[in-house]
Amino acid sequence: MTAVTVKKYLDCLIAKRLVSEDGIPALKCENANFFTLPNEIFLLRLPSSAFLVYAYLLLIEDRQSHTCHPSYNTIAAATGISKNTVMKSISALLEMGLVTVESSSYFDKRGLKWKGNNLYTILPVRVAMDVFYQRQLHQLELDAELRRVLRQQVEYGRRRPRAALCASVSVPAAPDPSQ
Repeated sequence: MTAVTVKKYLDCLIAKRLVSEDGIPALKCENANFFTLPNEIFLLRLPSSAFLVYAYLLLIEDRQSHTCHPSYNTIAAATGISKNTVMKSISALLEMGLVTVESSSYFDKRGLKWKGNNLYTILPVRVAMDVFYQRQLHQLELDAELRRVLRQQVEYGRRRPRAALCASVSVPAAPDPSQ
């Protein structure tokens, strides 16, 4: 790209008030109807339903406390997946370290205790990435150990060959009783 082309595009962005005169983005949002999704979330290989549930939880979270408390039915209705799939997705998010879940309860007018909606706390994605990398490292260590043991077994078998357990034995044919 030439300097003239860059200047032309920059002037266009300035005219649309997307960039200030000194080249700083000037995006101002009055209603804040958007949220950010961390790039690292794509590296975690989440199932699509868990990805969708995570995005929904980020959408409705309280930005100061990073918590929200929708019901399974609310999440299912908003995302278009079944309640059972929502529950499995929450479990996957919990296992990956993306959220924590606390159960809640409340008392009705008659004093009866009822189960409330879960309280979800959205954890920093860095924690989930660390857990993900630790699992990958552990799996690599297990694979290396398995390869080492298999090599030892092959070497041991080569140095100390054994006769097959079901080796064919030449047995003379039994005489025919009718003779």
